Amino acid sequence: MATGKKLINSVESCVDDNLAGYVALNPGVRLLQGHPGVVIRADYEELQREGKVAVLCGGGSGHEPAFAGYVGQGMLAAVAMGPVFACPPASEMLAAIRAVGRHNPAGCLMLIPNYTGDRLNFGLAAERAQGEGIRIATHVIGEDCALTTSDKSAGRRGLTGIPVTIKIAGALAEEGRKLGDIVPILKRVLSNMASIGVALSPCFVPGGGPTFSLPHDEMELGLGVHGEAGVRRLKMMSARDTVAAMLDHMTSPDNTNRLPLQKSDRVAVFINDLGGISHMELNIVAKETIQYLESRGIVVVRALCSPFLTSLEMAGTHVTVLRVDDDVTRCLDAPTKSPHWPRSLLPSGVSDRFSPAPLQLKHVETDPAQDVTSGMTFSAEEGQCMRSMVRAACQAVMDKESTLNSLDTGAGDGDCGATLARGARGVLNELARDLPVCKPALLASRLAAIAESTMGGASGGLYGLFFTGVLAALSEEGTKDVWSEALRQGIARMTRYGGADPGDRTMLDALQPALDALTASSSSDDVTPTSGRFERAVLAAEKGAESTREMKARAGRASYVSTSLLQQPDAGAVGVATWLRAAYTAFSSRPSS
Repeated sequence: MATGKKLINSVESCVDDNLAGYVALNPGVRLLQGHPGVVIRADYEELQREGKVAVLCGGGSGHEPAFAGYVGQGMLAAVAMGPVFACPPASEMLAAIRAVGRHNPAGCLMLIPNYTGDRLNFGLAAERAQGEGIRIATHVIGEDCALTTSDKSAGRRGLTGIPVTIKIAGALAEEGRKLGDIVPILKRVLSNMASIGVALSPCFVPGGGPTFSLPHDEMELGLGVHGEAGVRRLKMMSARDTVAAMLDHMTSPDNTNRLPLQKSDRVAVFINDLGGISHMELNIVAKETIQYLESRGIVVVRALCSPFLTSLEMAGTHVTVLRVDDDVTRCLDAPTKSPHWPRSLLPSGVSDRFSPAPLQLKHVETDPAQDVTSGMTFSAEEGQCMRSMVRAACQAVMDKESTLNSLDTGAGDGDCGATLARGARGVLNELARDLPVCKPALLASRLAAIAESTMGGASGGLYGLFFTGVLAALSEEGTKDVWSEALRQGIARMTRYGGADPGDRTMLDALQPALDALTASSSSDDVTPTSGRFERAVLAAEKGAESTREMKARAGRASYVSTSLLQQPDAGAVGVATWLRAAYTAFSSRPSS
């Protein structure tokens, strides 16, 4: 069975090494002598003197930043960490209770994730502590809504609700609330909270294989944080449809563990990174979650996105929804010393989150295209030919998207084809409306604007510069060989700002040969290219693109890549040859006059 790569010293020492590294980074917490799995606030004695409740929690490692990462959430004073995905032994939790509770008259509150091993071991520790005269209360956290029935089972699992509950309990303790007051509030919080998760991949326990098997085109809905199965497998869907499936399940009347949300309810939303999902995906999930809830008239007053409770490197997320009142929002907003509790950037003087409208500024142009009036004008027939050439060039680029991506994989980030295809789609969208094909200079201006606004990355900038140079040439009056001059000025702009030259294994190695061929075959009164001149330029571009296969990269991302990995032609150069060939084919097949 395949195992996942881990940057650790050994499987046996990884948990202790993990915690030792954490306290080295955060010396406001300490390891308890003789108990390498117990983390305690360094100022716990001061907290005892203040007579505030000590909040404890714990669980298996592999869920970082939980649980050690939340020491500092208000009055959270101690945590016991167990092996990866395994409950810490009762002796470790008992040591934590003794450390912060033996001389604390306010007592201890132990938060227990609702997993059998946690309940058994933490319950044993609590019984032992009570037998020693330590005042302690317990609260079990389980807010998972994946199970749809109330049949006999282990019950609702604790998911992202664990750190949320820790935050609220710690804030209440920091306020000086008594042990008998905090527990009822937490029970109310639990009844108003639900979580559901989705995973796109398993994770790998150190020294072991994947925690479960999941085909590349499927996702697991309603799983826990240890790889245990969810409620059902789904085919991969868009983020919008995935969020809708999650929240539909969470609020379904057929689900006895549902969260019954009503219009005008005020809620807090927590988007959890299970460890291996990108920030981009999390932000998209957050957007879709907020929009889903707001479409039902629910008011999202708090929304936080973070790796609250992970499952090693599992690619997936939890969505947690908590119905809130003023007391709960105050606790969520309370200051904390924990470096892991996220904070939202809100406008000055605003405490509730809202969905802002785009900022409209009159002095910011929404259309960067220049209003060009100079230069030549095509006849209707010539304009129709130009329209066909533009359409053919765009379609050819889109047809070759996957090939160009593949060529770019060894030298860059594998998105050359996707980037060019985005630009091509943008051009076709404009072509379907009012792209000015009869005014070449204005057409170049619009193409530059489309490249800037739709393509992105280096290619977007380079094509924007290229068409800006073309625009400058086409705007000049009286230029004889206007197409050679347009190509020359486009290349000059790219060279000036891009830092590459012909021979550096870039798109210039297709453009420059095309210019050379066009110039060599021009005559003094050539205003439009003949079919023969155009064909020679295309053949030169294709030959130049192919020649990049043997070139050493000296510009762009490819210049950082070993020459042994660059066995294919440059994707950018092949892209140029592709759209040039398609444009020529359309040009040469135009009806003869």
